[in-house]
Amino acid sequence: MSPATEVEQETFADDEAYWLTPPQPADTVALMQVSLNGHDWISVPLPNKSYSFTYYESPHIEKLIPAYGPVKAKTQNYMEIVGRNFKCPDAPKCKELRVRFGELGQAIYERGIWINETCVKTLIPKYTKPDVLRVELTVNGIDYTKDGKTYGYFDPYVLDAEPRLISIEGTTMVRIIGFGFVNSSETKALYNSTSSSLVCMGNDCIKDATYLDKNTLLTSSFP
Repeated sequence: MSPATEVEQETFADDEAYWLTPPQPADTVALMQVSLNGHDWISVPLPNKSYSFTYYESPHIEKLIPAYGPVKAKTQNYMEIVGRNFKCPDAPKCKELRVRFGELGQAIYERGIWINETCVKTLIPKYTKPDVLRVELTVNGIDYTKDGKTYGYFDPYVLDAEPRLISIEGTTMVRIIGFGFVNSSETKALYNSTSSSLVCMGNDCIKDATYLDKNTLLTSSFP
């Protein structure tokens, strides 16, 4: 057991109270005690245990496979979440393992399937519009990761490009404005003409495009 640490309640009602747990090293076993007068302490252990909870190492997401897919997918597709410290308090059942797509208030929740301490599998929820959603997971049903990894639903549509005047030297950086963009690392921009095909060194005028956000791509021009 760790040395005693006293904390103040955050929320208190007739039949429930909430506290923020004090920080402790991973695998610390702690007994929670409650007092209403600051002197008489009542232990709150788990059933048939001498402790209340065990501290775990916070999980972290490092990669999503895949990290993007089409809007209105016709089949059920799964994602592998790769990271570290995917240790469930009730392993191997992992009953509280959940994956959250999107922000609080508008999030979609899917059950996580524990593979091992570095991999979790989950169903990719179907989505009806182009968007980029944050993906986070929890192993205890309460505390979610905060690693900022995203899954993109792509259906790209270009609204504008700026600037409209570009240098003949091919030194202009062009911003492509639209929606439905995702960070695929394979995005390309094609320069063409409505009157005749543009040719660059004997080939189509295609340049790599860099993903800035779900509404903006950045590419370079040709001479």
